[in-house]
Amino acid sequence: MDRLESLRSEEEERAESAAAGVLLDQLQEVEQRLLAFGEALGGTADTVTDLPFTEEAGLDHMPEPLYVRHDTEMLNQVTSWLLQDQHIGLVSPYGTGKTAFREIVLRDLSKHEGFVITHLDNPRETTPRKLYQTVLTAAYAAGYSIDQRNYSQVRDGIPWATAEAKDAVHEIVRRVREDGKTLLLVVDEIEVLEADLLSPLQVAGDAGVRLFLTGTPEGKRRVAEIRGTLDSRLRYYEGIDPFSPDDVAEYAARSLAYFRDEPYEGQAPNLFTRAAIEDIHERTDGNPREVRIECRELFTRAAFVWYRTGQDISRIQITPELRHRRFGMGR
Repeated sequence: MDRLESLRSEEEERAESAAAGVLLDQLQEVEQRLLAFGEALGGTADTVTDLPFTEEAGLDHMPEPLYVRHDTEMLNQVTSWLLQDQHIGLVSPYGTGKTAFREIVLRDLSKHEGFVITHLDNPRETTPRKLYQTVLTAAYAAGYSIDQRNYSQVRDGIPWATAEAKDAVHEIVRRVREDGKTLLLVVDEIEVLEADLLSPLQVAGDAGVRLFLTGTPEGKRRVAEIRGTLDSRLRYYEGIDPFSPDDVAEYAARSLAYFRDEPYEGQAPNLFTRAAIEDIHERTDGNPREVRIECRELFTRAAFVWYRTGQDISRIQITPELRHRRFGMGR
């Protein structure tokens, strides 16, 4: 409670002086109250982005088990296709965990001795040469190289001409496969890929690069319409399962445990009542992104209730009714 009392003293001092600015004062006060609430719950946060339910895919601190571990069928199927050296398409609506799973693939397989893995950044802005460059750069980082004497002009290890860059991909993949390894190229958001990039993707796939494409159902339709031969090479898994109410509860418990730097051992999310968990599930249809947003909103409201009432942290619980409480600053 020391931080809370200190916070209130600081607010009293600010009230006695001229405000530096309404929005600036508000930003500082809200941040301090949220951080104080997090501290009372047993965690440590330097900024509000360290609090529970703020994790984002792609950030180093994202606890990826929060998202896709619930869909064991998807995990088993995709894993078997990886082992079978298949081209994979993971298709699911927005917010269902594709990006989180992409991060898991990149992190886990980068540690696997049987894979050389890379990711196509900014698919909207990628050219065919940049695609080939992405593949070559990953192979170089893994210790492979091309014979630069076979190419007319090479800059930083990448043939300047797109046609020669394509030939270099054939050469480098052959070297990787001779070692019994798989060169895996992960491409997100296939629904926004430029049409002229689908042919180089197929070329890379035909050269021996394994493709792991993710996107929405619209992306799958688009690939089929524009590049049917590429589409025919992909093994698609469609539809990551939404969270069940129990999955929502596990997500909340894992996020709180991660925030406290504690292991998750099946504990309940004691901050949330079961009715709140059921309400979150009903409002979000189990969409993981929407679940996270709902939990974050209710967490924020609980922080203000705690501050305004001065109750012991053990008496604060998130209920469905909390959604309708006034979100005021005063005590």
